[in-house]
Amino acid sequence: MENQKFSPIRTSFAMAAVWFATHSGGGFATGNQEVNYFVKYGWYSVFLPLVAMLLLGWGHRNALVLAKDYKTYDYKSFCDALFHPYEKYFSIVFELGFIMLIVCGVSTSIAGSGALLKSSLAIPYGVGIVTVGTILLLLTIFGSELIVKVLNLKTYFIIVTLLILCVLGIQMGAFNFQHVLANHETFGTSFGDAVWYMLIYIGFQAFTVLPIISVSHNIKTTKDCNRFMLFGTLLNGAFLAIICIMLLGFSPEVLNQTLPVYFVTTKLDLPWLKILYSVILFVALLGTAISLIFSTVARFEPVLIKRNIFKSLSTRRIFISLVTIALCTGISVFGLTNIVVKGYGSVGYIGLFFVLLPEIIVGTIKIRKNAKLRREQKLDRAV
Repeated sequence: MENQKFSPIRTSFAMAAVWFATHSGGGFATGNQEVNYFVKYGWYSVFLPLVAMLLLGWGHRNALVLAKDYKTYDYKSFCDALFHPYEKYFSIVFELGFIMLIVCGVSTSIAGSGALLKSSLAIPYGVGIVTVGTILLLLTIFGSELIVKVLNLKTYFIIVTLLILCVLGIQMGAFNFQHVLANHETFGTSFGDAVWYMLIYIGFQAFTVLPIISVSHNIKTTKDCNRFMLFGTLLNGAFLAIICIMLLGFSPEVLNQTLPVYFVTTKLDLPWLKILYSVILFVALLGTAISLIFSTVARFEPVLIKRNIFKSLSTRRIFISLVTIALCTGISVFGLTNIVVKGYGSVGYIGLFFVLLPEIIVGTIKIRKNAKLRREQKLDRAV
């Protein structure tokens, strides 16, 4: 009885952990996203991360309820259920946003790795991104299951390392942070700009719903979904806010850094921590890229099979991986900040208007309609 009592809570927390793992990838760990969507707007970044995760949590909660009601555990069927009866029009935009997010994610991983190699080992950026692209191709082609499992542990190492960094960084930057907060410094920006870029951030983060619904089979009730929203909002919102607070302590100098968190490690004057963070960040960036490349293979391999292109399984997968890595390596030439601001920004518009808002508005309407229908059916059975 005790296991049954707490099983739903554990399930909800496990789903929140999936959201957190998807959110806190290699791109997040560089600090570039936090700086360009929150920290550069000054003291607003103290509370807007919590608002952002609350709105995102609402959308994800509705998505889980819909997935439970309609038994839709893949993004195609979920998209059809959300947008029915207009799914054939909106599913194309949803698909476009998903593909763009994968391209931006892989490009961010390559660009971030290249910038890290340049900062830590003085390897020229161009040489770095080509090297990383080659490593990714070799890992995706010849990587054993052991390598993939090790790379999948990246989230745990990132969390521990970032928490250590945040504690030390907040202590060191406390005086400057208090100055920013006391004077309500905004670095010349407006509240409207801060809110808009917060919405763009949760727009591209809205696509994190895809891996969440894919493992949501154990969600049985709406209460489970509500608990997921509570746990996920607190976990993601608190972590995002803490990193923003740490980076604020090193503003405005940190605002011009490609790798803001790495910049903080150089200020702490702890060589072991800088080395630890650099290694873990590099592995995390590779892991993020590989998982996204595998997602690309899974998406486009059926297309090649349908068109009878490359009969060999390994040839198909190598071809898709090679094209993806070559394209993303080319995009990474523009630099990490440009990809984060312009690339993710473009995806953010699609995610905001075609994923998050429909989940909140259309999703709420359909959830209430389904709940009403279930109540009526229950009454009919009682009669």
